[in-house]
Amino acid sequence: MESIPALRSGQILKGPLFNELMRVETVEAIDEGYWAVGLVGTKSSQHREVFLSARELAELTILDFSGQFNGDARLFRLGLQAYALGIAYEFDPYLGCPSLALTRCRTSSKRFTTTC
Repeated sequence: MESIPALRSGQILKGPLFNELMRVETVEAIDEGYWAVGLVGTKSSQHREVFLSARELAELTILDFSGQFNGDARLFRLGLQAYALGIAYEFDPYLGCPSLALTRCRTSSKRFTTTC
């Protein structure tokens, strides 16, 4: 019998048994070579409880997304500043985007006038 990788909470399962990527929530060993696995769809957010044998588990691809925090902090800060400038440009009429300036306008119901 070939080596079966251990399922852990947080892993993503991909394969012919599911129509979308499934995130592992719970894993419980039932018998030798059988597991009860609680899964949640990554797109639909539907919860499913499935029973997998060693043969079915071997057909699946296990994607392990472990967070790594070894990136360049300067690039992260640059990205945050670019995002903030994009939002400021989108909602500030003085920067050249008057189409969304109406979100800053107030309409008076008594006089039916609009002030920006």
